[in-house]
Amino acid sequence: MASPFVIGQTKLPIQQAIENSYPLTKPSADHKDIVTPGAVIDLLKDNLTMYSVAAAAPGNVTYEDGKFKASGFSKLMNFHATGTPNTTSRTFVAGEKFWLIGVNVRDDGAVLEFISDPMNDIRYKVFVKYPFPKGTIPPPDAVMAMISQTVKAEPVDNAQGSGAAQPAAPSAPPPAKMADIAPPPPPADAPPAAPKSISLGQTKDQVAAMFGPPTKIVNLSTKEIDYYPDMKVTFVKGKVTDVQ
Repeated sequence: MASPFVIGQTKLPIQQAIENSYPLTKPSADHKDIVTPGAVIDLLKDNLTMYSVAAAAPGNVTYEDGKFKASGFSKLMNFHATGTPNTTSRTFVAGEKFWLIGVNVRDDGAVLEFISDPMNDIRYKVFVKYPFPKGTIPPPDAVMAMISQTVKAEPVDNAQGSGAAQPAAPSAPPPAKMADIAPPPPPADAPPAAPKSISLGQTKDQVAAMFGPPTKIVNLSTKEIDYYPDMKVTFVKGKVTDVQ
């Protein structure tokens, strides 16, 4: 007969294989809420009866011969004394989803504890036993093959499965401050005006265009003298003949 230590060592790989393939969900102490979600479990077989978490006794179901079978007491939980269906139980069918919240590998089988989301304000729960052949503990692969006939796990979202808030993405850095725009350069100094000069032979109009009207004009018989603040210009026949 194998020692308890050897049996324990044999059951541990089964426990680990189940929890690795079907990540556990952590419920609240009263099983009325989900604290840390694990993998969503998809039901692959019809007729799995689950029971309200508020029921007086837990529901127990055994999977054998390809079917879910309620234990004797759980069968009674499905009906009132009058024989009418009990509203504290519900039959789940293939395609429905729930959570795995516990795994207990015993000497005679692996027991998985499932819980549903609220349905009409009621959460349902059940213990499903996957029995071992009498007197033996099968290898993990054999146990997993039996469980995989009934349920499969959806991939776990890492952000959800960790139960921890992910750090917020860093905010974008503020836009770089634009360099101050240099003021436009001052306009270039205008080139100095060419000095005004009077040349012999220029007309009165040319002189007036450069120096403006004279302050005084003296007409003589043969010439005209126009006086400016700093010079006098002599015209003969309308042209410059002398500048003083």
